[in-house]
Parts: sequence; C-alpha cells; structure tokens
Amino acid sequence: MLIGAPPPPVRRDPVVLTWLVGVAVSAFGDAAWVVALAWTAAHTLSPAMAGVVIGIEMLPQAVLILVGGVIADRWDPRRVLIAGQMARAVVLVLGALAWSAGYDGAPTLLAIALAFGVAAGLTLPSGLALIRQIIDPDDFGTVMGWNQVSGRVMRLLGAPTGGILVAWGGPVAAMTLDAATFAVIALALGLVVRARYRLPRAEHARWRDSFTDGLGYLRRSPTARIFVVGLTALNVFVSPVVALGLALRVEDSGWGPEWLGISDAALAAGAIVGSLAAIRWQPAYAAGSAFRVLVLQGLGLALVGVPVLPVVVLGMLTVGVTAGMASVWLSGAFLKAVDAAYTGRVSSVTSLGDMTLMPLSMPVLGALAGATSVLVATAVFGLSMSLLCLWFATRPAIAGLA
Repeated sequence: MLIGAPPPPVRRDPVVLTWLVGVAVSAFGDAAWVVALAWTAAHTLSPAMAGVVIGIEMLPQAVLILVGGVIADRWDPRRVLIAGQMARAVVLVLGALAWSAGYDGAPTLLAIALAFGVAAGLTLPSGLALIRQIIDPDDFGTVMGWNQVSGRVMRLLGAPTGGILVAWGGPVAAMTLDAATFAVIALALGLVVRARYRLPRAEHARWRDSFTDGLGYLRRSPTARIFVVGLTALNVFVSPVVALGLALRVEDSGWGPEWLGISDAALAAGAIVGSLAAIRWQPAYAAGSAFRVLVLQGLGLALVGVPVLPVVVLGMLTVGVTAGMASVWLSGAFLKAVDAAYTGRVSSVTSLGDMTLMPLSMPVLGALAGATSVLVATAVFGLSMSLLCLWFATRPAIAGLA
C-alpha cells in the first residue's frame, strides 16, 4: 500500500539513488576488508588458523539467518539495517583499537569475524524487505540491476584497494575504511531513506509462530517454493566450477596463475555486461526467460573444464554474461512473486540453502575431478544445471511470471 504521493522516476528519485550509493559503498568496503583479512590471517597465523578466521563468519550467519528472516517481517527493516550497520562499524573501531594496542592476533580477528556473522545473519533478510518499502514494483528489475552493476564494479575496485591499504597501514587501515563505509550507510538510511509502501507485518505473539507461519507459506505457495529451490540450486552448481574447477583446470594445464586472474576478470566483466543488457531489455515473462538463459550458463560451466585456454575464457565469459542477465530478471521476479508479508522469511531460507549447500558441493566437484578428470567434473555440474534450469523454465508456476 502506497504511503503518500507516488515516487518520482528512478533516475530522479533521491531515496532510491541514495540506497544504490549506499549499497555500492558497502560493497567497496567489504571487498577491501575481505582482502585485508585474508592477507593478515595468512601472514600472521598458521595456515589452519587462517582458514578458521576467514571461514568462521559463515557459522553464526547460517545459524541466525532464519531468525533474521523473522526479524525482517516483524520489525521495521530500515531500523534493523541501521542497527546492523552501526554495530559493524563499532566492532571494526574496537578491533582497530585492540590491534593498535598490541592485541594483534587470532583472538581479535576471530572476534571481528564472529560479530560480523551475527550481524549479517540478523540483518541480511531486512535488505529485501526494505527494497519493497521504497521501490515501485514495476521498477524492481531496473533497480536490482543497477544494484548488481554498482556492487560488482565496487568489488573490483575495493579488492585492490584493500591490498594497498593493508600493505600501507596494516589491517587497522582496512578496518578504519570499512567502519567508515558502515557509518556512512547508516547515516544515509537514517537521514534520507524513508518507506513509501506499507508492508504487512507478522504480528504473532510468539516468534516461533512467525517462523512456522513462514514455513507454512512455502508449503502453500508453489511459486515461492520453486524460487527457493531454484535460486539455491544455482549456486550449488556455479560456485564450485568457477572457483575450484577453474583453478584445477589452470593448474593441470600449466598455464600459470595469471590466467586464473584473467578468467576471473572475464567472469566479472561478463556479469557487468549481462546486468546492463538485462536492465535495457526486460522480457514480459522475466522468471522463465531467466531460467532459459541459465540453460546456456550450464553449457558455459562445462566449457571451463576444456583443456584449451580460449575455450575456458569463453566459458567464464558466458557464465558471467548469463549470470548478470538472469540475476537481474530473477531478483525482480522474486520480489514480485513472493507475498510481501513473507519477504524476509522466504529470502532467509534461500540464503540458508546457499550457506549450507555450497560448502558441501565444493568437495563433491573436487572428488569427481580426482576420480575422473576436470572436464568430466565441470561437464557433469554444467549439464546438470542446464537440465534443472530447463525444468524450472517450463514449470507453470514460473513460466508466466513477469
């Protein structure tokens, strides 16, 4: 339900533009911190402890993400996000002070990572709920597309910035930068962003009832259920190939690490181009079109295992372009299709699927590549994805979604 006057066009909408800038700033700061954290952990800790520090953030995030979905559907998502941004800024400031005071070891890095995981788990689902409060449903695809383009560009810029910062000023410099980005986002959310659309709130007396009601909605809605399964399944196939599968291909072929970077750059560039194309050309039935595009992405994943360098680069470029296009169309269709009252809870289930299934699929690809070959492993993952997306594209619950 609209609150007040209709919003202006997206290109002149200060609320939407401020939100997009905030997302871009967040992506930049996060990319810089991830690189700084990885470098610091690798150079100050044992390999085993470095792995724990880098990966432990996902544990509290996975444990709390469903709680975050309930929070998003019960409380004001803007205030939840402001609290989350400020909490992370405070954590990084305290971390910088502790590191400067001589507590420059694993306990400080672990504390930051765990706190970030808690904050992300409790606040991540509120992001989509806020989008439904500030953006006209007809503009979901366009705004989500620009969100993804700016996020990817900022990650490309933030990663080398993080490397430069940690080399110049150590992890304290990176912590300070990322803390500043969180504070800026919190200020923007507090001062500029305001709700335009009223969302129904989950008003159950007990939180457990809100949670079970969300699961009941998934049982009742075949469209929401297919979206959750489909979006979760995609990363199960894609991430292992573009991360582990690519690295195995480059290593086995003896091409050198520079080609690993070039191939990753082809993926990133393709994703930006694909998102821009999807913003420009939005099909009448976005969800079905997105899954049909992802059939082609599966073929690109299969090409990553071919022991011919141009074919591998072409495969990664194909994965990037199709991912950019499909993510724009699917994100807009998802927001339109899911009942507004359940946005947080449904998105949290999708996020939980990503967090739990992706780590499991990595060793599966590695084991398959070891038992057969890299090409067989990427072909199995890629063709399986193509067949699955073809099935999704032809489901009545998906095919007719705008």
